[in-house]
Amino acid sequence: MPSRKTRAEVLYPRRVAYSLVVASIALYLFFSVWPILFSIGIAFTNANDVNIAPNPQLVGSINNAIACAEALRDNASYVERAVGTVKRVDELLTSINQSLANIYNMVSNGTSPSSLEYQLAVSDLYNKANMLPSILSDFEKAFNCTALGYPTDKTIISSAVESNLTRLMELSSYLPTLQDPNRILNLTSMGLSIVSASEAYFKSIETDYKGYFNSVIKSLEADKYGVEMHFAGLSNFQKLFTDPRFVYSLYKTLLFVATSVPLKVSVGVLLAFLYSTPLVYGRRVWRGLLLTPWALPILLSGMMWKYIFYPSGPLGAAFHLDINNNEWHAFLVYNLFEAWLAYPFIMTVTMGALSGVSKDLIEASYIDGASLFFRMRHVVLPLVSRPLVLATILTTGASLQAFMVPLLINGGGPTKTIAVPYLGSATGNANEVLLLFGYDRVTIDKQYGYAAATYVVVVLIILAYVALWFYYSRRGGRGW
Repeated sequence: MPSRKTRAEVLYPRRVAYSLVVASIALYLFFSVWPILFSIGIAFTNANDVNIAPNPQLVGSINNAIACAEALRDNASYVERAVGTVKRVDELLTSINQSLANIYNMVSNGTSPSSLEYQLAVSDLYNKANMLPSILSDFEKAFNCTALGYPTDKTIISSAVESNLTRLMELSSYLPTLQDPNRILNLTSMGLSIVSASEAYFKSIETDYKGYFNSVIKSLEADKYGVEMHFAGLSNFQKLFTDPRFVYSLYKTLLFVATSVPLKVSVGVLLAFLYSTPLVYGRRVWRGLLLTPWALPILLSGMMWKYIFYPSGPLGAAFHLDINNNEWHAFLVYNLFEAWLAYPFIMTVTMGALSGVSKDLIEASYIDGASLFFRMRHVVLPLVSRPLVLATILTTGASLQAFMVPLLINGGGPTKTIAVPYLGSATGNANEVLLLFGYDRVTIDKQYGYAAATYVVVVLIILAYVALWFYYSRRGGRGW
């Protein structure tokens, strides 16, 4: 006898259910797991603003330049033409050097710039220098990668040398117009320096042609390595824990958690108890008004708090606070701002828990003569402890991930020299909590891998904190 299908199976056949499950898992993996794994993977690379998304045209240009240099090094016809051109340039430079030295010696020995001998020497230099453009044209053709079929914007020949030779041509055309011996000596001395440097460069190509192109290829490969992302192992994490800025940032984050969490919880619980009693007139209206921090955009709240506590602001001036130059003044304002943002959450959770507390139990403790403090400490608080503990865990995680508060108040400043024993010192922001530290490494230093390593450390700290909290909670018999 065939089994009867349930109503659920009729409405949702198993085939449809399995399809929905598979689709849900696929979407979860794509939108949640993959981005997380990618972000963690970045922490083990040398990612920066250039290599995290390399420009394909730039990489292609470098590859073409490398291929061009290899062809010029290994192709016999290219080598013959290139070496011949280099020799011609070198010979011409040697001849120009002799002419410049001749002019320099003549003027040094008192020959007048208006004399025929001087004019002939200058004319000889001018004629030789005018031969440079045609030889340089041949030189550019011999070493022009784009003309050789390797389009690239990279140069395999020093652009400084070409610039120097252009200056040499300008100098040779300027000399015939001068009459001041000192000026002539200065220019010829400059020309001799240019020729000497250029000769040395071309000699290096002529004497060790393959060695020159090996060095060019090595330099281009280094450029290519710089625009590609590579696995860096644990180097980012090693750098983190030897960076005084990070260690100080970790210290400031933990200190912020230790100060802000008790403040937030205390304010939230106090307000919850205060506005849960029927003795407060219009408590529902007041409770609604106390939720204002939740209703305001955090950017607007940050602007307001920054203005209030600015050195020239109402409270900043009243209490002589300087959040721009004193790190502890700024740290105090962070705590106050964080408490203002978070107390509505603690207050709401506590009020919800208080609504479930039996009034008969409270009245019984009152009849037994328990004081107000005793009733709150030993009757009410134990009954609301579980939701309050959970709220404390959540708000502690939020403090560990503090970011907007220091960013909006003063960017995590002030800037100062941060010294950490055994690690040295470095210039950084004194209140740069961990997430802000990672953010600054991206926006200022453009070190994406280093910043990702920072965030991995933050996640590990939060996981360790939650695991320890649950472990000790269960061990103490307070399981959820």
